Amino acid sequence: MTEYGQIVDIKDNIAYVKFCRTSACGSCKACGMMAGQNEIIVEVPNTLNAKLGEMVAVAIAMKKAIKASGIAYLFPLLMLVFGVVLGWLLSNVWNVFANADLTMALSAVIFVLLSFLLLKVAAPLYNKTVRNVYTMVEKKND
Repeated sequence: MTEYGQIVDIKDNIAYVKFCRTSACGSCKACGMMAGQNEIIVEVPNTLNAKLGEMVAVAIAMKKAIKASGIAYLFPLLMLVFGVVLGWLLSNVWNVFANADLTMALSAVIFVLLSFLLLKVAAPLYNKTVRNVYTMVEKKND
């Protein structure tokens, strides 16, 4: 997918490109724009030596964007399920705790919070694998 945006800042050969919501934004969400948001600024390697204020076409690598979304959404969900199962095992199978519902709920909450902590800690490592989701492909001629 390719979208046009305006360069609003450049630092160390990284262009900060602002995109405004288009009609395609409703179904894609690859850039990370929320439903109520009308614009987003993303970091793009300035491979075309574009200048401040120029309009550029930026390609979004959908495979990498979907992979990042999958990890961000599915990992906490899997940890939630694991926490519920562990809580059930602790109370109903191994008889460590008497109240099964409370044990399952607390275990689920603990594992979801742990998943967010792990995602936060692993973010620098993960960012290396999904970097360059955005690629500058052309400058727009006025």
